[in-house]
Amino acid sequence: MTEGPNRPLPGGPALVAALALAGCQESLPTAATDELVRGGVAVEVILPFEDFGTRTRVYGGYGRASELGGGFVAHAFGSGTGGVQEEGGLEAVTLLRFGRYPEFVSVSDTTGTTRPDSSLTFLSGRIAARFDTLSSVLPGPVEVTARAITEPWDGISANWEYAIDTLRHHVLWSQPGGGVLEEIGSAVWDPSTDGDSLHITVDSARVASWADTLNLARGVHLSTDHPGVRLQMRSALLWLETLPSINPDTLVDVLADTEATSFIYDPIPRIPDGSLRVGGAPAWRTVIDLDIPNTLNGPPDLCEALGCPLEITETHVSYAALQLTTHAESPAFAPSDTLTIDLRMVMVPDILPKSPLGPGTTGITGVALAPQLFRPPAGQIVEVPMTTVVRDLLRGETSDGDPVSSTVALLSTFEPLSIEYLSFEDAVGPGAPRLRLILNFSQGSGG
Repeated sequence: MTEGPNRPLPGGPALVAALALAGCQESLPTAATDELVRGGVAVEVILPFEDFGTRTRVYGGYGRASELGGGFVAHAFGSGTGGVQEEGGLEAVTLLRFGRYPEFVSVSDTTGTTRPDSSLTFLSGRIAARFDTLSSVLPGPVEVTARAITEPWDGISANWEYAIDTLRHHVLWSQPGGGVLEEIGSAVWDPSTDGDSLHITVDSARVASWADTLNLARGVHLSTDHPGVRLQMRSALLWLETLPSINPDTLVDVLADTEATSFIYDPIPRIPDGSLRVGGAPAWRTVIDLDIPNTLNGPPDLCEALGCPLEITETHVSYAALQLTTHAESPAFAPSDTLTIDLRMVMVPDILPKSPLGPGTTGITGVALAPQLFRPPAGQIVEVPMTTVVRDLLRGETSDGDPVSSTVALLSTFEPLSIEYLSFEDAVGPGAPRLRLILNFSQGSGG
C-alpha cells in the first residue's frame, strides 16, 4: 500500500456499490437519511480492508474489574453438558469488603424523644445483594453461597491467582480463586419471586470480627455451585441489626460502609487469534491503521460524468462508516445484553497501548449492539460511524486546525463496562472490515 494518509483508489465495480446521477430532490436508497445526498452525483463506495487499512492490533488490560462497582458469579458457564469444565467455561466469584460500622444511631427513647445513641450492640447482619435480571444468565432458581475470606487481599488488584497484584507487591492466594474460606451461609435467588434481591444472614460472631477494620483479611466471597450460570451483581450491602442502649426494647437496622466490591474469574481471555475484540474487564481495544484514498478512478459511469481521476476532499464526504462483521467466540464471555462501541483517533500511536485518544465519533451513547448479533453463526454486518475521522484525514487536520492521526481505536463507550466483550472478524478473509463512503459531487463541476 502507498505510504501516507491519502492515496489513489483503483477503479472497479467491486469497489463502488452504487452510483446515482441525481437531481436535488432525489435520495440514495442505501443511505440512512435523505440528508446524505445533496444533489448532483451521489456515489456509495465500499472499500475492502486492503484499500483503506494497513494493519489491525488488539490490546488488553484497560482498567480493572474493581472499577465496575459490581461483580459476577459464575460456575462452568459456557461448558459442556453436566457442568463438565471445557475450554471457554467460566468460573467467577464476587469479593466484598465492608468497612466501618456506624458510631451512633438516632433512636426514640421511652418518652418518644429522638436522641443520638453511641452505645450500640451489634447482634447480627445480612448481606443484601442486587442482581441484574436482564444480564444474568440462569436456567432457574440458583443457590448463592457466602464464605468468609481468611487471607489478606487487595480490593483493587486481586485476581484469580493473586490476592494482591500491585506493581511492587505480589501475593498468591493459598488456593486459586480466593484462598481458604469459611462458610457464612447461602440463599436461593429466584428472579420470578424475589425480583433482583438476595439476602444471606451473617451471625453475631462474624459481625464482631469484621468490626476490626485493620484486619485486611476480612471479606466476603460470593459463589455458586450451579453449573451453566452467570449472574451479574449490581451492588451488595451489609445491614447490621443493633440494640441501642437508650431503648433496649427496639432493634434498629444500620448500614455498614462498603470498602471494596470486585470480582475475580478464570480463565482470563487470551489475545485473540483470528478476531478483533472490544470490551471486557479489564477491557480490550482494537487498533486500526488507516490509509484513506484521495482519488477515484472508476467506475466508468462516474468517470464519464465527472472525469477521472476524480479527487476526493472532505467536502465530498456525506457519510463514512467502518463496517464490521460480528464473530461468535467463547460463550463464556458472549454478550447477554446490549453493549456499546465507540471509535476514536489514537493521538500518539508510537506509545501504544497507552496513547491518549481523541474525542468519540459516535455520540455520547456510542453504537448499541444487541447480543443476538454475536450468537452463532453470527456473521452480521454492523456500522460504526467515522465521518469526522475520514474528513479530517482528507483535510490533513481537524476543522479547528489541530493535528490528526491515521490510527483509530475501537473501544467500549464506557470502559470497563462488563466481563462480556464484542468480537469481530479480523482483517483476513471475507468478513474483514470494510469502509463505507457516501460521496457527493456537483454535476458538471468536476467535484
